[in-house]
Amino acid sequence: NMGVLLDNMKDYEGALDYYQQAQSVGEKVLGKTHPDTLSTIMNMASTYAGGLKDSMKAEEMFRLALDGFEKSLEKDHKNTKYFSFNLAILYFQGAPSKEKLRELIKEHPHLLRDPQGGELFRSFIS
Repeated sequence: NMGVLLDNMKDYEGALDYYQQAQSVGEKVLGKTHPDTLSTIMNMASTYAGGLKDSMKAEEMFRLALDGFEKSLEKDHKNTKYFSFNLAILYFQGAPSKEKLRELIKEHPHLLRDPQGGELFRSFIS
């Protein structure tokens, strides 16, 4: 998709413009909690976190997408788990917050069992 391409080219503002257009269309055509709409929001969050280094905006967008997936697909769905992992990474690396990571783990205990981050998260919050 064009937003991902622009993000990979380090045109973060261009990527966000594209994502915002895609989000607007997605919400009108598919609905606010459709997985494709929520994936666009997650892409925006990743651009804020990685490219623009705006942890506050990234957290807002990650949380919006995660809340939408919890409502539409439930907590145990693989996409919901994936997006909770992305938010955990933000709390671990991008905007370190032991308290926020602890709260997220209470909501999503599978994070401590994750083969990629479980041990890191456990050691960070202890």
